[in-house]
Amino acid sequence: MNSHDRRLGMDRAISRRDFLNGISVAIGASLLPACGRDGEPIAELPAAYYPPAETGMRGSHAGSFEVAHATLQGRQWPAEKTGEHYDLAVVGAGISGLSAAYLYHRDVDPNARILILDNHDDFGGHAKRNEFTLDGRTFIGYGGTMLIEAPKTYPNVAMQVIRELGIDTDRHSEFYHEDLFKKHGAGRVSFFDKETFGADYLATGQWDLGASINDAPLSASAKAELERLLADEDDYLPGMTPEERRAVLESHSWRDYLEKYGKFGDEVLAFVQKWPHGVWAIGADALPAWMAWLEEYPGFAGMDIGHEKNEYDDGGFYFPDGNASIARLLVRKLIPDIAPGNSMEDIVTARFDYSTLDQPENLTRIRLSSTVVGLKHQDGKLDAEVDITYVRDGQGRTITANKVVWAGYHSMLPFVCPDVPEEQTTALKSSVRAPLVYTNVLIKNWRSLANVGMRRAYCPGSFFQTVMPTHPVSIGDYRFSTSPDEPLILHMNHVPLSPGLPASQQFRAGQRALHEITFETFERNVRDQLGRMLGPGGFDPASDIAGITVNRWPHGYAYSIDKDSGDVAWWPNWWRHERRPWVDARQRVGNIAFANTDAASNAMTESAIEEAHRAVHSLRKETS
Repeated sequence: MNSHDRRLGMDRAISRRDFLNGISVAIGASLLPACGRDGEPIAELPAAYYPPAETGMRGSHAGSFEVAHATLQGRQWPAEKTGEHYDLAVVGAGISGLSAAYLYHRDVDPNARILILDNHDDFGGHAKRNEFTLDGRTFIGYGGTMLIEAPKTYPNVAMQVIRELGIDTDRHSEFYHEDLFKKHGAGRVSFFDKETFGADYLATGQWDLGASINDAPLSASAKAELERLLADEDDYLPGMTPEERRAVLESHSWRDYLEKYGKFGDEVLAFVQKWPHGVWAIGADALPAWMAWLEEYPGFAGMDIGHEKNEYDDGGFYFPDGNASIARLLVRKLIPDIAPGNSMEDIVTARFDYSTLDQPENLTRIRLSSTVVGLKHQDGKLDAEVDITYVRDGQGRTITANKVVWAGYHSMLPFVCPDVPEEQTTALKSSVRAPLVYTNVLIKNWRSLANVGMRRAYCPGSFFQTVMPTHPVSIGDYRFSTSPDEPLILHMNHVPLSPGLPASQQFRAGQRALHEITFETFERNVRDQLGRMLGPGGFDPASDIAGITVNRWPHGYAYSIDKDSGDVAWWPNWWRHERRPWVDARQRVGNIAFANTDAASNAMTESAIEEAHRAVHSLRKETS
């Protein structure tokens, strides 16, 4: 270890490595009990088993993807028949899979026996909960799905489920500390890094840089251009009809549009390149200009392109762990013995007993660390029972079910299920997911943020393009750190992309990169970037970091790709092609129905619930 690493604190013993109470996560799957022929656990989970408290590399963690990758490469898995049979098997314990089980009990058969299988060591899918403990106090962050976004525009199906879980989104203001950071002089900032812009500089005000830009490491012309862009008062397509404007926006990326029509130079283009990363997991070079217009990014001055924008509710409802609380509420509905309580307030601090997940007396059982590698109707008859083969601890096991909901990645299914028609297989393979990383860092106090005036930082050239505190929410018995002298979780986003390539190729390159980037690399970048940004406010990366959790998602946001043009279905309502591959992909195959956000090309919680509802009711037609 060199002197620079020691100054950053790479040698410090913090909650960062892949350990849980001294037990390596690499052997975490072995803590889960194997199952006997009748599905009864042959060993109880140890009391220490509690995945949300694990730190280090999480998300798509070691042990969650290797079996799937081997299956894609053609490996076969000999399997033993366990003798277990269920009315419904659900593949995937994310919000869509959990919702499917809940809706099947609610709408089809309240006494159905259901098994949910998932390849991860925790339920929730991308709705991931991260916990840290410091000096006996627990701090909660989100490692994936962030919030219930725009609940006033939620479709009825999804909103009904949300309400049945006891969530009242109208109570947002009761829990959210709206003006907390403003009271301490903290707001939006932009961090210019020396590698990209020539010097490190923290500019206050992301959207209105104002006087602070005077000292930014930009040329005089770039400063003038950036002020012009952010003012957003100029029409860069003068004299064009709305239809002509729309044609321009549909044929250019946002970056190309700004360069060609706005006449912005390289420095400003570098500044905006990562602007869409946090919402769309793509850069300005591949985000269509019409999407930037729809998102009200600067450069369009409110122009008319002959298309009305949808009414948008900019509100939201935040749990400290994001929508992991939705997953936890669903699991508590399905398996009441897992945790005490009955409200959205008490779910936040409810301690879950994971040993109850896969008990034979449960109507619904959740079996973790179990990767499905085979799905086939018996005797090739699409009206027959389905054999489901999964791998756990390196061993293949086969169970049977009357019906199946596939709530996993659609692109995986053709490698697992031979019953899918060839044309549908092509549609399923059109599903692609954008890679992203949500890193949570527990710092011992947030005095440095108050000192430099930072509430949320956009970092256009840095490894992490966004840095901000996790949701300032106090709900039930959980209290957010309202004093700058208290610990706080910083949320840092990284999206690995290859600018210049088509979006789908960038996604796949990023997926490969994420499996090669080590935890040490993430940690070094965390320490280095925070030290450079917050050091002027008194932050010491060697002593002020108490824990790091990296949520790696090589397969994050769900999109569909048009195989001929390469177009991405960023916004399905704006799709200009006749064929909608996500619709073709989700058509029921015998007793197998399809859920998950892949089925909507829309990586939102409401879509996950809606697609679960559609899948369950497609099975209900014959079940009833």
